[in-house]
Amino acid sequence: MKKFKFISLLILMMFLAGQSCDYSKLTLSHSFGKTLELLVVTNNKEQWNGKMGKSIQEYFGQMFEGLPQWEPMFDIFYLPQEAFGDIYKPNHLIFIADIDSALEEPIIETRKNLWAAPQRVVKISAPDINSFIQAFDENKEGIMELYQQLERERILKFFKTSEAKKAKNILQKVFKIEMVLPVGFVVAKCVEDNFIWIRKETNLVSQGLMIHTFDYSSTNIFEPESIISRRNSLTKLHIPGPVDDSYMKVADEVIECISKEINFNEMYAVETRGLWDVHNDFMGGPFLSYTFVDESLNRVITIDSYVYAPKDQKRIHMKEVEAILHSFSFVENKSTEKE
Repeated sequence: MKKFKFISLLILMMFLAGQSCDYSKLTLSHSFGKTLELLVVTNNKEQWNGKMGKSIQEYFGQMFEGLPQWEPMFDIFYLPQEAFGDIYKPNHLIFIADIDSALEEPIIETRKNLWAAPQRVVKISAPDINSFIQAFDENKEGIMELYQQLERERILKFFKTSEAKKAKNILQKVFKIEMVLPVGFVVAKCVEDNFIWIRKETNLVSQGLMIHTFDYSSTNIFEPESIISRRNSLTKLHIPGPVDDSYMKVADEVIECISKEINFNEMYAVETRGLWDVHNDFMGGPFLSYTFVDESLNRVITIDSYVYAPKDQKRIHMKEVEAILHSFSFVENKSTEKE
């Protein structure tokens, strides 16, 4: 079976995690800020309006992957250093760029829960703008993942306050899986112990989760074409549309799906992002899935999520279901809650 290759990005993330300090044992205020909102601080506005600020804005303001329309990864809120007072320090995501001519080389620092909780603060100090940009370019993917981890943690902390116990219990008892499921999610369909469809419906937004398991046979199950083909077979069989002969399918004729190998909760996995639509209807939206192997039971697991929000931006809703997927863990001889 394929083993995960730890690339330099993940080595960087491990370094950053090792260098970070968790101040959660101290009395901290609750962090604030909207989901996917990043506070950026530089020494002065001239830096922000120059090439240093441009490099920061282009990366953190890039398009959120896999959406049908353009939405930024983060909404960026900028402050010069002189305006960065105590009132702003409880923001949950903070990036500080500091040019200090006394330095000989760039320094990267990260702190978790420095001024509030939950919070992630990253600071890059460099002797000049060019060395800052180089250090930022070399480490920005690892920094992005630290921010994404914090966003997922923040979302899950809120979701855990009120969970959908019936759906959680089915996952635990039938699939031997643990996931954080906020109240409102209900089981729409369950087929033995190999497929389940869980969804949450409101007047404006639909969020859905699918979990599919099957016996592991070869590494071919990780090929993007295989993942998309399985998804289409399952949704045609189990996810009907609003009219006769309508069903969910991958809309890869609109945009090509994005697949990449990742470390998912310490397991090798393939992440797939793309768009879905409904055959013989006009519904559609983004989806995200992770495919990995449960070695203890020799089974492949695909956990999948989708969003339908025709009158709303999609990124926050997608970030919510992404957080749910990342809450995945295996049940290990735990007693489940009573329904």
